[in-house]
Amino acid sequence: QVAFSFPLGTACKAGVRSAPSRVAASTHTMDHGDDKGTLMFQGGKKLGDEYYIVSVFDSVEREVLTFSAYELENSETYNISFPYVEFDTLCKQDPELNTDNKEARYQWIVQRLDFVSEGTNGKKLTLAAEPTPEEPDIPSATGKAIPTGRMNYMERQRQKQEMDKLDEKRAKAITEKGEKARKAFLAELQEKKRLEDLKAAARSQRIEEERQERREKEQMARRIAEEKAAKYAANNDQREARIHELEQQRKQREEKKIHDIVEEDRRAKADRETRIENARLAKRNQDFEHRQHEEAEKARLASLNEKREGAIAARTDRSKEKEAEYIRKRQQIIDDLAREKQNRQERKAKYVYEKSAERARLLKEQHDQQAEWDRLEDQRTQAELKRDHDRNMMMVEHIEKLKQERDRKEHELQVRKEASLAQRRDHETKSNEERAAKNRELAEREEKRHRHIADREVQREQRNQEYIDHIRNLKSSEEARARDKHEHLEASRQKAREERISRRQDKMEQAEQRAAINRAREDHISKRQHNRDLKEVDKVRKWKEEEQTKQLELQAKKEAKRLAAREAAMKKQQEEEEKRLEWQKLEEKRQQNIANKDNARIEREQQRLGGTAITAN
Repeated sequence: QVAFSFPLGTACKAGVRSAPSRVAASTHTMDHGDDKGTLMFQGGKKLGDEYYIVSVFDSVEREVLTFSAYELENSETYNISFPYVEFDTLCKQDPELNTDNKEARYQWIVQRLDFVSEGTNGKKLTLAAEPTPEEPDIPSATGKAIPTGRMNYMERQRQKQEMDKLDEKRAKAITEKGEKARKAFLAELQEKKRLEDLKAAARSQRIEEERQERREKEQMARRIAEEKAAKYAANNDQREARIHELEQQRKQREEKKIHDIVEEDRRAKADRETRIENARLAKRNQDFEHRQHEEAEKARLASLNEKREGAIAARTDRSKEKEAEYIRKRQQIIDDLAREKQNRQERKAKYVYEKSAERARLLKEQHDQQAEWDRLEDQRTQAELKRDHDRNMMMVEHIEKLKQERDRKEHELQVRKEASLAQRRDHETKSNEERAAKNRELAEREEKRHRHIADREVQREQRNQEYIDHIRNLKSSEEARARDKHEHLEASRQKAREERISRRQDKMEQAEQRAAINRAREDHISKRQHNRDLKEVDKVRKWKEEEQTKQLELQAKKEAKRLAAREAAMKKQQEEEEKRLEWQKLEEKRQQNIANKDNARIEREQQRLGGTAITAN
């Protein structure tokens, strides 16, 4: 409920009242906060030479009434607050204020508002003991003595009429000036209200735009984070698949190499066995041919011997002279055959030795080739293992870099999240306060509506009673029927009234239950959010402690290295200083020895010269 009252020609000046007549309030603030409470009263007042809009705010939570004076010249606000108990104590001083008329009480306080100086801090709003006296802007001539010296009766009457007209003109001028000041004040007030409305609309629009922009930024950040997470997951899957594929390829290559080595060894062994078997077959064939040749030779020799013996037996008688020649030829042939056999045995031994040497050489070359192959295979295996190790180390470094980048981005995201959570908590706090103010306003409106309904019911009852009395007086014969009808109507009204009251109570209970559920849900959400924040803070604290521990360890290692280097430098400097001192001592000793030798030589020369001089004398 808002009321406006403005001065119409009289003004209250602060300089008229004296300082001892002022009564200070319990609290005094000059802030511009919005937690003063509900606006209950508003009016205009002139203090000094400035006009002020005085507003009364009621804060039910703090149980405080706040009187706010808004200066139209420089848009400054001065506040003075009264607790409920102190406000009731002030109003009890006046018997006329011991009623339920709150506007009269507010007006009583507004009439006694005044300013006092605070030195360098400006001025503050206080409560005076007496109302502000009204001081007209145009000085009144009432009370001045009318000059009557050397005037006749007509002149005195004319002077009196002029003085009466002057009073009327002054009153008219005062009225016109007050009306003009009121209109100017109202125009200025409406203009300021319009500007405040425009400012509030612009501020609301700006807040809504900032909220929309913040929501868009949050959505964009969330979408970017999701895209990054999906991209990281896809990259990780691709990397894992690629690593798995590379490992499979490496295993296949290793298996293939092992299989090739085994196959090569098997082929080498088969080839070696084949060559050995071929050599064995060749040796066996050669031995078989040699035996056949010997058998054929033996058969030939046997046949020759038989022919020779037959020829000898046939020619014994005929050619004894040729026996010796035959015996000689035969012995020569035998010798040739023996030599040939010996040569064959030597060639055979030589061939076997050459073949054995060649086989040994081939086996040695094969073994050397196998050893060289094994060495090259070991080198290739070592190179492959080194390349795999380097590649794995590069992958580990890349993964560490990715982890560090992810930790940094998560930290930045956590900082932004904490800022958004703080903003949201502030927004929730403000919304809770606005909701509580709306609930109080609804409760007050409901209470006023109930009182209005009760008053309407009382008035309706009075009209019904009057109508019943009128009907009873007019129609006494229908008294019983009218009474029954009245009782029936009364019962139905009472029932309807009870039903309405019950429905209102049910609605209020449901509203209270919903409000309690909302409060519980908000408390649960805030508690859960608080626990989550505490966990995040704990994580950040642990991370910071670990980082600090690492930094301290690094600093300790650096300090240890620095101290070791300093000690080594000091030790080296000390050793150099000792060497220098030792060198100085040796140099001094050498100079001393040289000086002693010079002195001894000089003494010997002097003695020699002295001896020579004595001898000459």
